[in-house]
Formats: sequence, structure tokens, C-alpha cells
Amino acid sequence: FVFDGGTPDDQQQLEAFYEQLWQANDSLEDETLRPVWSDDPNIVFFNTNGHTYHGLKDWFRIWEHYRRRLVAPVQGASKQVRVTVRADMAVIIDEHRSRALKWVAQDAEPDYITDYMRATVVCLRENGGWRGMHAHYSSGRPGPGPETVK
Repeated sequence: FVFDGGTPDDQQQLEAFYEQLWQANDSLEDETLRPVWSDDPNIVFFNTNGHTYHGLKDWFRIWEHYRRRLVAPVQGASKQVRVTVRADMAVIIDEHRSRALKWVAQDAEPDYITDYMRATVVCLRENGGWRGMHAHYSSGRPGPGPETVK
């Protein structure tokens, strides 16, 4: 983790927050996510499937859909995580997250299930701790962009 701002306590809490978020995501466990994510029903997150979701209720509903289709034999890992902290808001940017989830369903694997993804997560300080209030996930591609290829 590379931090820009925040106290040592903030930094420790945000690193723990992010690890718990991914533990929840890799296991698709509602009760692992609940302590670190805001319970505000108006929060928004964007999934790799291209859809927009609101609040924990939607998050748990999509996990219920995928729980029968995905397994995580190991936990994913981050290559580079940058965290910017300003007062009571933090932004976590993970440029290269290896995804542990593997498709096990009989139906065709969607093209948005990839081994390489990116994440942007916005956190707010609530009740003395950090809670997620927005996430944007997208599939990524390693290597240089097409504008750099000659």
C-alpha cells in the first residue's frame, strides 16, 4: 500500500478495511462485508458485469446470483494499491487485482469474469471507523495500451 495522507491509525484501518472487503468479495459472504460497508441504501457501486447497484441489499442479491456460479480456491491479491486520505474521505485505487473467482456453472462464462481487474473504492469515516460507500470495478488488461504499440 502507498498512502498519501492520513494518520498511521487511518492507514492501518484502511488497509484492514480493504483486505476485509476483498475477503468478503472472494468468499461472497454477506456477513463479512456488512461491518465494512455503509448500510446507506442510496450508495452506488458499479460491477464488472456493467451494471449499477444500490446499497447492501443489491450487493447481497448479486452475490446470491453468483454464489452458485463462482468459487474462490484462493484469495486474490493486489499488485499495487494507492490510498489518498483527505479528512474523513479516502479513495483506494487498486490497479491490478488478481481475481481468485473461477467460473464453475454449466452455462457459458461471461466475458467480464477475468483474472485481472481494477478497483476504485471510496470510503467515509463513520462512527470512528472507515466504511465503504462507493466502488467501481472493471476488467483490466496487462501491458501497454494500443496507443503505445507500433
